[in-house]
Amino acid sequence: MKKKICILLVFASLSTISVYALSNNFHFDTSKLSYTSNSKKENVVDNFNKNYNLTYSISSENKELEEEIKNLTKKTTYLLFGGFNNTDETSENYYKRHKDWLDLRYNPKIPEVPVDDDNPFGLDTSSQEYQDDLVSGITIPQIFQQVKEMGFLYNSYGDIRVTFNDDLIISSITLPNVKVKEQSKEDPMKYDYIETNYIMYYYYKKLNDEWKLYYLYGESTDDVNDYFSEIESNETKGTMAIAPSYKSQLSTVYSFEKLESMTQEELNQVYNNNINTVVYLNSYYNNMVVASANGFFIHNGLVLTTWNFIEKSLIEAQYITIKDSNLNTFEIEGIVTANPDTDVAVIKLKNADTPAVTLGDFKSLKVEDPAITISSKSSTGAIIQTGIVISTDDYIQTSIPLLNTDEGSPLLNQNGEVVGINTSKSTNASVSIAINSEVLKEIQNKFANMNFHDIESISFTELKEKYYYVKYDDESIMNTIPKNKWKEYSKIGNIEKTINLELVKASYKDGIVSLRYKNGISKYINSMQLSIDFKEQLLNDGYKLIMDNTSKVIYQNDKYQVIIMDEFDYLIIVMVRL
Repeated sequence: MKKKICILLVFASLSTISVYALSNNFHFDTSKLSYTSNSKKENVVDNFNKNYNLTYSISSENKELEEEIKNLTKKTTYLLFGGFNNTDETSENYYKRHKDWLDLRYNPKIPEVPVDDDNPFGLDTSSQEYQDDLVSGITIPQIFQQVKEMGFLYNSYGDIRVTFNDDLIISSITLPNVKVKEQSKEDPMKYDYIETNYIMYYYYKKLNDEWKLYYLYGESTDDVNDYFSEIESNETKGTMAIAPSYKSQLSTVYSFEKLESMTQEELNQVYNNNINTVVYLNSYYNNMVVASANGFFIHNGLVLTTWNFIEKSLIEAQYITIKDSNLNTFEIEGIVTANPDTDVAVIKLKNADTPAVTLGDFKSLKVEDPAITISSKSSTGAIIQTGIVISTDDYIQTSIPLLNTDEGSPLLNQNGEVVGINTSKSTNASVSIAINSEVLKEIQNKFANMNFHDIESISFTELKEKYYYVKYDDESIMNTIPKNKWKEYSKIGNIEKTINLELVKASYKDGIVSLRYKNGISKYINSMQLSIDFKEQLLNDGYKLIMDNTSKVIYQNDKYQVIIMDEFDYLIIVMVRL
């Protein structure tokens, strides 16, 4: 890591984010919804040949510390931005928040900072401790004032990710539907509020047994989307395109020298050695693409991709297609195995004559090493993206921005060896997360000595019909909501009177109620249309509409967030206590 003074980030000018980006950044865990419950995943996995079970686990050994940092992340966000929709904060509370914010910063004092009698300051200004104090001393106080000037308003905490990196802990938090002030184009003396999604990155360092805020930066997902739009236009069938590096604030903390020293010839070599192993996956419903991902040949005739893509396809699609970089289509025999915990799944093709990637050792990776990925964002051509390794604590975090359609793409080292598979855990942001190659080695070794034709698989259609396609005649209400909780949540929108549909599934966990209604009225009426009375009641009760599109809307007040979704012939309502 660099020993240099950090330049305080300047928040970029923001523009209204697309509905597409908004629809992919919710703060609740969708695995808690009834149709993607852990029990269903386990039931699906039980269908595969037991000899193919994937047991490698990368669950964090620092669960308690991870929870501590998540709580610290929320506290940091509050101290920086204030409470939800912070428009009428008292002066007393503001000054207290400001004081607590300054107390949070990493601030080593003597004797932590070495003494140097020959230095005019009396301190060793070349020491890491002095440099760290300077970095946090510039960043932490000034950004508080910047945020105030932005008029930053947020209404909920989003997804929080924690990674461990030597003496640093890095935490990121998504803040959906943020409002910030932007200078009016019509009248420079006025400001307009525009809406976007925001991601904050906090760097914590330990000082006297306490985790202190060492550095931070933030970005709008608009900035990343502009970058994606630029590189998507470079994809051309059968040719290699190299994406320009994303201008990340990470360059103030990490050195990109190793990456910058890579030559065009080296990148060409990585591309040529791997392009024939990379494939592009799409799943369809009524000939419309509902999910896309990447993948690669982990073994002859076996494609590795993410379980997230497979499950989304099982829920929403009728079939999956796989193509290579030359747009040749492969016939799929079925799904061989999967591990939802590590987000991997293996698909068997009918044709066994395919190459396979060369796996490398992720343990040899070091922070600031070059990282490379090859993927397709349009399913028409391949593009190389480069970045650096940020952390290697089981998950590999890199500075490569990825779209959600990039999940399943290989993460490569500078020698062109696959050291991980990019997952859906962090997308539409300037950092990404990959599952390490130990998971991939388990898969490759499991099938290394097997005859391809002896490898068993289950067809996509069979899995869908068995677990993800509900037959109306067989449905029965599953209700796991305690009576005292239902007494509380049923008051929201007077839901028992305003939703006149058959309730077929109801569940409660960790402050989240999930309700699944069957549209038995007419196949010509969209389920969302049958929630009009419920929506009107929410507005009458003071809820605000914070997101609206054809298949998903969100309402919120200071206590609850209500998500209304349409899925096939079902209306799904999720009520989250904030």
